[in-house]
Amino acid sequence: MNRLERIRAVLAGQVPDRVPASFWFHFPAEQAHGEAAVKAHLDYYRQVKPDFLKIMNEHPYQTKVQIRTPSDWRKLKPAPLSSEFFQAQLDEIKQITDALNGECLTTTTIFNPFSSGNHASGRLVTQHLKEDPQSVNMGLAVIAESLAEFAVACLDAGADGIYFSAQGGEADRFSEHVFLEFIKPHDLTVLNAIRSKGELNIIHICRDNVRLHLYCNYPGHVFNWAVTAPSNLSLKSGKRLFTRPILGGLDNNGLIVKGKPEEIEHAVHEIIRSVGPANLIIGADCTLPTDINRENIRLAIEATGTYPMPAQTSN
Repeated sequence: MNRLERIRAVLAGQVPDRVPASFWFHFPAEQAHGEAAVKAHLDYYRQVKPDFLKIMNEHPYQTKVQIRTPSDWRKLKPAPLSSEFFQAQLDEIKQITDALNGECLTTTTIFNPFSSGNHASGRLVTQHLKEDPQSVNMGLAVIAESLAEFAVACLDAGADGIYFSAQGGEADRFSEHVFLEFIKPHDLTVLNAIRSKGELNIIHICRDNVRLHLYCNYPGHVFNWAVTAPSNLSLKSGKRLFTRPILGGLDNNGLIVKGKPEEIEHAVHEIIRSVGPANLIIGADCTLPTDINRENIRLAIEATGTYPMPAQTSN
């Protein structure tokens, strides 16, 4: 199988020739934007050969209104698709996917409305949501509207899916009621816009101590969360919970960063053995460190090829 066939087999519920794998990290600041970002992604892909490529998004959501108080959220207007921060990401997506020419599937990051609101407000969204939830809710609805349009545009630009980075579901941040009323509806606004369009839409449930069961009905093809966090479900338990393909298994600051080659291979094999090779993509809890030795990433991906897969039967 090639990379396309391998990922598509997993998405179809079939067991591939080997378990696919993919990892990513934030490129250094000088490679984060424009032509430098395009080259960095392509160089990384050719060096490490992941089974799909995640296109990083270093263009945070911006608002024309400066958000200082909770009432400022009521003043937000949708960011047009022509906004510089949207267009910069769309340009990078098009250049990267044109260069890959269908060699592998790609997915690009979109931060959920809550996270995007956090970026736009200088990290005031949590405080404001506790002080005046109705005002913040109005602002997040506006952001969600903009992100829904942007998500469709990302697919039109060449991405095969959206890597939806979701925050706000942590039990130590908000009550379940707050999440269900003021965060989840805006997530679904974005995800419903692409539910029938993307081929590789990944739901990344960020942070520790997350109520994973609240994400079960999110429309997506693959789920990823921090499985090595003691407060989160294990990979095996999450696989039963979501009943769709899962991505992960490795601590993003653990063996893949500082382990020996044989330790990395053993860790990958143990993940596959513990949950089974079906409906699985090997990855990490979250983004890897920028300065990671890329050889370790390559070793982790290649380790899936040395795991003894079950014999395939033919009709």
